[in-house]
Amino acid sequence: MSQSYYFESYPPLFRPPPTNPQIQESNSDETESLLLDSHIPVIDYFKCTTPTKYQDVNEDRNLISEACRDWGLFRLVNHGIPATLLNQIEQHAKKLFSLPYETKKAFFANSTSTSTSSSNFVSPISYFWGSPALSPSGAALAPKKGAQENNNQSLQWMEGFNVSLAQLSNIHYQDLLLETFRCFLEEYGKELSRLATEIFKILGPYESNYMSIDTGLLRVYRYPRCLEPERTWGIDTHTDSSVLSIIHQDDVGGLQVYKDHQWIDVNPLPNTLIVNIGDMLQAMSDDRYMSVKHRVKVNKHKERISIGYFVFPAEDTIIQSTKYNPFTYADFRAQVQHDLKTLGLKTGLQKFKFS
Repeated sequence: MSQSYYFESYPPLFRPPPTNPQIQESNSDETESLLLDSHIPVIDYFKCTTPTKYQDVNEDRNLISEACRDWGLFRLVNHGIPATLLNQIEQHAKKLFSLPYETKKAFFANSTSTSTSSSNFVSPISYFWGSPALSPSGAALAPKKGAQENNNQSLQWMEGFNVSLAQLSNIHYQDLLLETFRCFLEEYGKELSRLATEIFKILGPYESNYMSIDTGLLRVYRYPRCLEPERTWGIDTHTDSSVLSIIHQDDVGGLQVYKDHQWIDVNPLPNTLIVNIGDMLQAMSDDRYMSVKHRVKVNKHKERISIGYFVFPAEDTIIQSTKYNPFTYADFRAQVQHDLKTLGLKTGLQKFKFS
């Protein structure tokens, strides 16, 4: 595949100008670690959830709580998700992302499918780029007018598929590639729901509707190669609005977390997942667990694929806390979207904190 043809898969603003030298794939790792991630807590899921005659799970469960208090995230091993499933999702995602940009837009806007639900059908998979901030329908939110003038700070160097897991089983695509992708995502969503449910129980107890599996969604991201990676971010500094987030990353790397006033590279390790605390769980826990700041770097030589799972409270459940005014997730989401449109940034929980 020629370079010029391949870059047709990138959104137009991500394509290198014709006068620039070609970007070559590289096997070198240009990631410069600001701090080694060897201290990121590692949690063995099997040990935490499988009591035996010789093993007390409470000690390992306490390690999860400690990690969420001190770091806001941990690396999960022995989670029981087949590596072959993750590899299949990655490979199918790469095929879909490599479609020409205009084809992708049309493909996910008009994909032919059969639905078991009502005639008012909305595809559970949508395509977006340039911003991870999406409306409830999955469309990228328009940035604040003029925000893009400051070194393209509002333009984030990524594209993705937003997947509503609750709706995924209601449809079947006629296109074989997309239908196979849908099946793999549905299977992966069930596995992640299992993990999230058990982790939430360990970190509780909380009201059962403080986390609703029906709200679960997947984001499959591609971070294209970038000629000037020092001038932009794949995703800029943020916290997640979720209760829990569970991230799978390929072998390229780029995820960073903020701890003790410095950024730490979260290096990819095979067959592991990254679990991080979101804003909702921070509020539920009265700030005992902290929603971790993180960001994603881009790479000049390599593309990166990551898959994020995000789960939220039931829409109208009132979150009660000693630190925050009572609010629902619907209130929180509306405030975030208002801030993004008017201020160009997310203020998050600060708007709900007791004065």
